[in-house]
Amino acid sequence: MHKKQKISILGSGNVAYHLSTCLYKTGLAIDAIYSRNIEHARELSDLVNAIPVNEISKLPDDSDLYLVAISDNAIESTANKLNKIFGRKPKVVHTSGMVSSSVFDKYFNHYGVFYPLQTFTKKRNIDLNEVPFFITANTIEFETALTNLATRITSKVNIINDNDRKVLHVAAIFSNNFTNFMYRISKEITEKNNLNFEHLFPLIKETSNKILDGLDPAQIQTGPAIRNDKNTIKKHILFLEKYPDFKDIYILLTDKIQNLIK
Repeated sequence: MHKKQKISILGSGNVAYHLSTCLYKTGLAIDAIYSRNIEHARELSDLVNAIPVNEISKLPDDSDLYLVAISDNAIESTANKLNKIFGRKPKVVHTSGMVSSSVFDKYFNHYGVFYPLQTFTKKRNIDLNEVPFFITANTIEFETALTNLATRITSKVNIINDNDRKVLHVAAIFSNNFTNFMYRISKEITEKNNLNFEHLFPLIKETSNKILDGLDPAQIQTGPAIRNDKNTIKKHILFLEKYPDFKDIYILLTDKIQNLIK
């Protein structure tokens, strides 16, 4: 891929927002932003000097790379549309952790995955140089090109196969999505009882810092479950009777913690 690479971005969500704005800042040209919602396409296009389009047929036919940052269940249908319009010539990647790169095999000659392992929220600044990117490609040549592209925005570039990327994605769900759901529960419990959720912030920070400092999660587990403090557990469950969904989660996790240490 040449120095002044031209990229078309398919998608206008969180991942598309961060990747397109970051790539643009490195000096790359963003040809177009595609979204089924033209207003969403315009909003992001305005930030990266790109053409907004809401039909795949309106994408430029000479982009050096088509980066597909859309929901997993729409990747193959989008690939099919790209193929019908442009044939097998486009070089195409998606950004999914779980969708195999082979989803593109019957559509394109050069394809792969450009996966940033991070949680993204629009307009929230993230230092992408600290984000690990995982590259999968169907040829050595394209793998090198994608690696060179990734090194423009991060110092943490990794070559990975489809299966290992899926393993990382599952692990990330536990580390991020499920953990965040626990925060949501904590926030609801505190606020419904007229307490400030921010009282828990030092606890949240210290728990995270232990992991970031390299401590083994299995060795730093605390709480009534690991201590088999039956009296406290009973009191917690009694309190949670008014939150039946949360009670079920509490009982399940308590059971799993205790079973894992046996």
